Amino acid sequence: MVELSPMSRFTAEDACHEVGVDELFFSVTDAEGIIRQANDVFVRLSRHGRDELIDAPHHIVRHPAVPAGVFHEMWANLRAGRPFAGYLRNRAGDDSTYDLLATVTPLPDGGFLAVSTRPVTGHLDTVRDIYYAVNDLEHRVLSEGTDRRDAAEQGAARLREELAGRGFGTYRQLQWEILPDEVAERERRSGGLPGREGATGPLAELLSAVRDLFAALDSFMDAQRDIAGTTASLARAGERLDEETAAAVRVSGEMGRLDIAGPERTLLLAPLQVWNTMHGAVGEHTADLAEMLRELEANGARTRFHIALARLHTTMTADFAAGLDNHPSGDDSSAAAIPSLTDALRAGVAEMNDRVAEHQRLSRRVSSKVRSVVSLMEVPRTMIADWLVDSDVEQLADNAQQLVAEVNRAVEGASASIIELERLGERLVSETTPQLEALRADVDRISAATTAYLGQE
Repeated sequence: MVELSPMSRFTAEDACHEVGVDELFFSVTDAEGIIRQANDVFVRLSRHGRDELIDAPHHIVRHPAVPAGVFHEMWANLRAGRPFAGYLRNRAGDDSTYDLLATVTPLPDGGFLAVSTRPVTGHLDTVRDIYYAVNDLEHRVLSEGTDRRDAAEQGAARLREELAGRGFGTYRQLQWEILPDEVAERERRSGGLPGREGATGPLAELLSAVRDLFAALDSFMDAQRDIAGTTASLARAGERLDEETAAAVRVSGEMGRLDIAGPERTLLLAPLQVWNTMHGAVGEHTADLAEMLRELEANGARTRFHIALARLHTTMTADFAAGLDNHPSGDDSSAAAIPSLTDALRAGVAEMNDRVAEHQRLSRRVSSKVRSVVSLMEVPRTMIADWLVDSDVEQLADNAQQLVAEVNRAVEGASASIIELERLGERLVSETTPQLEALRADVDRISAATTAYLGQE
């Protein structure tokens, strides 16, 4: 009989129930993690009564299959004032289970907003394998007498090791990738932004503001994808330039070993010696450029994460608004939940503003560095090009002719890379992002319309 790992046993034994793609989980807790609000989806799929959930700790739905190290990372993010996104498995009141992509956002009052959705991408399979390894470690050290706090810390360390082995420097880098992908795929599969026909008064304004915010976030995400494409193209052009200049240096070294003497040797090698000298300086600049582009890419990934989180919060707001009557009824819990979402949206827009400012700073530095590389390469590139035109290559020995041909190919490739770098550098600084004032205005409209709705007689 095959021995299953602890997490595998949970997977094999638990009955799972399906979460619909349009079912969003909503809850708000206080600073201690005590549930203060929960939507109908959360109540229904938790298989607990609402009276059991309200005032209960949120870990009432925690499943032991999720490693403690994951929650250790979650709290590290939340205590630093940053939102968290990650895959969780919950255990319902009847011991059945359901998988979620959970997001948790700090609120101004010290509490936390959780909005979760069904996982719909292949990222879950990768993360599940990581969880298996982390959970096995935690079970082993617990069985050896380690206390739960230390086991969670060891689990978090193992989690980071597993992520590093898959190309993620930190857990934050993982969540920057999975959340935008999950939100985009969920939106592709869903029935669209919830709405309500026949809305009037403050409710109509609320729904209109939600639609406008969603559209503005859509434009913002499109702009970020364009920026990501330009950044990736710049990185590839820089790598090609490094390869071509290094190839010319290698060939010049081989030429130096040729059996050629006198003026012919000087004529052949002098331009390449200039190229070699400039290559060292250019190499430093291209290394700096590569580092700047990594920073730019990370900033873009972080921006896309916050846009995706805001889209999820906007969809949750639309879901609440679509369920309201034109005038408040006896149960105003849906409308009363919206202020927590607008608080999270305001924080998200503020973070996007910081990311845009950082993008502008980095893109200016990248553009300046590209201009430096182009300027440094101009003299040796022109010298080599003239040398290739003026030299009587046919008078050289066959092996020298072959090396000159290689230099020619390398210089042509370097020239093409320089032209591409210059073009992309100009595009990067010219790419615009949507005005964040419009996002702020839409969030303010949502807040004002909610207040007006709740204030109706």
